Amino acid sequence: MIAAEKKPPSRLASFMVFLAGGIGIGAWAASLPSISAGLQIDKGTLGFVLLCFAAGAILTMTNVGRLMPRFGTRTLSLVACTGFGLALIVAPHAPSVTSLGLVVTFAGASFGALDVLMNTDAAFLERRVGRHIMSSFHALFSVGNLGGAGVCGLILSAGGNVQACLGVTGMGVILFGTAGCWLSEPHTSVRMSSNEGSARLDPVQRRRLLLVGVIAFLALFSEGALMDWTAVYLVGNAGASESAGAFGFAVFAGMMAVGRMVGDAMANTFGPARLLRLGAAASALALAVILGISTVPVIFLALILCGFGIANVVPLLFAAAGRIGGHAAGSAMSLVATLGYAGLLVGPAFIGMLAQATSLRASLWVVFAAFVVITLGAGATRPYKVLTQTGA
Repeated sequence: MIAAEKKPPSRLASFMVFLAGGIGIGAWAASLPSISAGLQIDKGTLGFVLLCFAAGAILTMTNVGRLMPRFGTRTLSLVACTGFGLALIVAPHAPSVTSLGLVVTFAGASFGALDVLMNTDAAFLERRVGRHIMSSFHALFSVGNLGGAGVCGLILSAGGNVQACLGVTGMGVILFGTAGCWLSEPHTSVRMSSNEGSARLDPVQRRRLLLVGVIAFLALFSEGALMDWTAVYLVGNAGASESAGAFGFAVFAGMMAVGRMVGDAMANTFGPARLLRLGAAASALALAVILGISTVPVIFLALILCGFGIANVVPLLFAAAGRIGGHAAGSAMSLVATLGYAGLLVGPAFIGMLAQATSLRASLWVVFAAFVVITLGAGATRPYKVLTQTGA
């Protein structure tokens, strides 16, 4: 079981923090075309900027756990939300690529810490209530994506600039994050009990989890690439306006939120492995339409299918990791999450660098290929019952 010192976080507080993080990421992704145009940077340079975000995030993701016992997740979340919001406000004012890279590295570091902290609180709450509620938190994150991108789209369509977009949404990140931390009941640490922490994965479990981890890498690689490059593709390849590009991302993020809200019910109806296969296949089909037809209304329709299809891929993989791990679920989740988040962090940068060498349309076919591999490998999540017994 998970134990905590003092009192646990409240569910409403965690909802607010997830919403804050989602707003920031949604606004950042929707603003990339405007930031690129403002500094006149090419796709390869933009890929480097996104790599700065990834580098900052990896640095804090791997180290913030050491600070939790001393400072607690509430204090650290407040610092992370404030830092992330301030970085978003400052980013569009950067006078050069170098200064933008430094600001974006700080933004990535703040968000990386926030991601670990809010998921730690959510995992604790899920254990406390004794039923699956993680999808609801991630649905709020997707709602935040939609809100952040939507606000940027409205500001741009009204004649505003990217400074106004990220100024408003950056303040939103700080305000929602502060509200969530204020509502949270103070606690100093969340840790695994000695029995659960001492459980070990056997070789069969580890091999299966490595396969699930590779699929998670591809899934989050694809999700990250689409989140950061959808708006850029609409503007640069389909001829959409910057406001339409922001709204296109909002459509994608909105359908992800809808998909996660109904994900548990669909998993009960179709089964996790079948839902994973159907979701990845639908995303592959939608992306093929997006890359094959450069008509903005058609792309918007395809983004609806793509967002809905990809919505539950990652939650299903994480759930499979927990089932395969059995008594060593903590170790299993750590392994799969590490591989998965590596994909999320390197995906956007890789696509940008490949786009510079070829084209953005050509580079996004890599994401299509990833969806095909996920579709073919979905069965890896199915035989978890035997593995769980083995690890018991």
